[in-house]
Amino acid sequence: MKIFVGNVDGADTTPEELAALFAPYGTVMSCAVMKQFAFVHMRENAGAVRAIEALHGHELRPGRALVVEMSRPRPLNTWKIFVGNVSAACTSQELRSLFERRGRVIECDVVKGMVPTGV
Repeated sequence: MKIFVGNVDGADTTPEELAALFAPYGTVMSCAVMKQFAFVHMRENAGAVRAIEALHGHELRPGRALVVEMSRPRPLNTWKIFVGNVSAACTSQELRSLFERRGRVIECDVVKGMVPTGV
């Protein structure tokens, strides 16, 4: 089950920290932290539901209440593209600008430090 976690400080939050936060509710398969949001993949649906109920509104950092909800699917007629071997210095905006030369970009994130867990 894929869970969206909003209002995350990507510069100050690690995948390991999020995995530890969600682990009491079930098996965490992986976590990916972007600039202001993250995704947590949990093995069991029941654990994911418990985590959402318990952690929505939780303040991971003072004054930053998390938005925790089931991840929604992408809009129709869109494609997700993986681009590997991206420089650590590359920003999401730079990557977005590169791809916008070819068409409309709905979402662009440079994921750094994705940590698989529980595999």
